[in-house]
Amino acid sequence: MPPTNYYGSGLEQGVWGLMIVTYPFISGLVAGSFVVATLSQLFGRKRLAPLAPLAALLSFALLLAAPLTIWGDARQPSRVYELITRMHVPWSPMALFLLIWISYVVLMLVELYAVFRAGNAARAQWADQPLRAKLAGLLTLGVRGRDARSTRRDERIVRWTAGIGILIAFLFHGYIGFIFGSMKSRALWSSPLIPVLFIVSAIVSGIALVQLAYFAVAKWHGWKIDHEVVAELNAWLVGALLLDFYLDMIELLMSGVRAYAPEETYEWFSRLYFHGPLFWTYFLFQLGLGVVLPLIALATKRWRASIVNSGVMAFLVLVGVFMMRWNVVAGGQMASKVTNDIVSFPLVWTGYDSVQTVLGVFGVAFLLFLLFAWIFPWKTGFEHAPTSKAPAPVPPPTLAKTSPAATSTVVERPVPAPSSTTMGASHVSSTVESQWEGANSGDR
Repeated sequence: MPPTNYYGSGLEQGVWGLMIVTYPFISGLVAGSFVVATLSQLFGRKRLAPLAPLAALLSFALLLAAPLTIWGDARQPSRVYELITRMHVPWSPMALFLLIWISYVVLMLVELYAVFRAGNAARAQWADQPLRAKLAGLLTLGVRGRDARSTRRDERIVRWTAGIGILIAFLFHGYIGFIFGSMKSRALWSSPLIPVLFIVSAIVSGIALVQLAYFAVAKWHGWKIDHEVVAELNAWLVGALLLDFYLDMIELLMSGVRAYAPEETYEWFSRLYFHGPLFWTYFLFQLGLGVVLPLIALATKRWRASIVNSGVMAFLVLVGVFMMRWNVVAGGQMASKVTNDIVSFPLVWTGYDSVQTVLGVFGVAFLLFLLFAWIFPWKTGFEHAPTSKAPAPVPPPTLAKTSPAATSTVVERPVPAPSSTTMGASHVSSTVESQWEGANSGDR
């Protein structure tokens, strides 16, 4: 018979709190943002190329902030150095996390060097900002060539680091789901689908984060948002959401249907998610607002190109993914191992393991992103240079007639070509021809 007290009798408490809920969320943002950065580098989605530097900086900033969640959860944070001096590889999950994290940081540094080396070489020649020019010169490591050979070498490094980085990103985030899924003592965690769900939801959250970051920086700098870029990014988001929804339905069948679920798993899933405190966070926020509503709102190409609709849906997706982490971490610990009650899992607003500390971690990540955005020339895909001004309007060409017998002679004022492409040259040529024909028709 289900208990009437859904918050336990005080004999047992949840050990992993809000910081552990936030850790897989941030690590998912790291992996998902990195995947967005590789779409143009590995999969040839050149339309998303301007977003690749922005996504890489987001991923690196969150990667450096991710360990703060585990450090903040530790009861003895001053002993963090023992993760290195007493690693206990390969038996300790924390030791494996440290090795994967260090490998990821090194790989990201190599990729950022290759991505921004040419831009730093150009920035090193700035005369009006000597500090940033000096720093950019140091970041090139003395390699300041911008010829075709140097560009090909950088692209080759980026492709290799992107390919290896995707594997490390999935390993970095997937091992967290493996830790939960391998705990046979917790009925709601013991599932082989949890690592896969974590990876897919990480891709979903990364795409949504890059979408919101693109809107924010475009609004801040006064850039025009490219609707085609928004539509393509939303198309990838819809594909990831469909896969996420499919896995969620499988998990619901395997845990919430008595015919397919183990007895203990079904019992606790029913009491927590169908009739208990996690009903709203699971069905409303995780599935409803986080998956189903974005799939409906982004169903057509016109809706996917809408800026307001895309921003709102990206925010709801992030909320849904965070609720998924909450439901996994909190739900597994609410299933009591001592009594027949549901374990209390309160939300603390200030102090240790609270909303305050979570906001602090995100604040550190935001400050790191601002620092990297100031250091690296990531705006190349959106504008040519920070000090460049919009080109002055080109005056229309003037035609001079020499004589009626020489009406085919056109004297054109020298005009700089708008671009080196054939399309731009043909546009100027067609304008001159139309004006020449109008002049001749007036003579006739």
